[in-house]
Amino acid sequence: MAEDTVKLTVRLPAWLHQALKERAVEYHVSLNQAVVDTLASELIIAPPAQETETERFDRMLRDSGLLADTGWMSDLAKELLDGKEPPSLEEVREWLAGIPLADWIIEDRGPR
Repeated sequence: MAEDTVKLTVRLPAWLHQALKERAVEYHVSLNQAVVDTLASELIIAPPAQETETERFDRMLRDSGLLADTGWMSDLAKELLDGKEPPSLEEVREWLAGIPLADWIIEDRGPR
């Protein structure tokens, strides 16, 4: 299957046009290919990936409200762990020292 392309006319400063021509000569490619490669590498755009069956299933669950998006929680966990391994369940139980979770929540929430 041929890749979809779009024809585009762009006005460039002469110095930029010259730099792109020099790059094309250096890499033995057409001026068009030099422009495309330079834009793609600068923008770091990957071609759209096909959605896997699992990704499609997760998307459908998220769209229907049956699956929460926990992306921010994952990012927060990575930041808090700072490259370290996550604590084990036993370590967390030690930290809590037998205090019921509800008490921790009430303490964290503060007075009403």
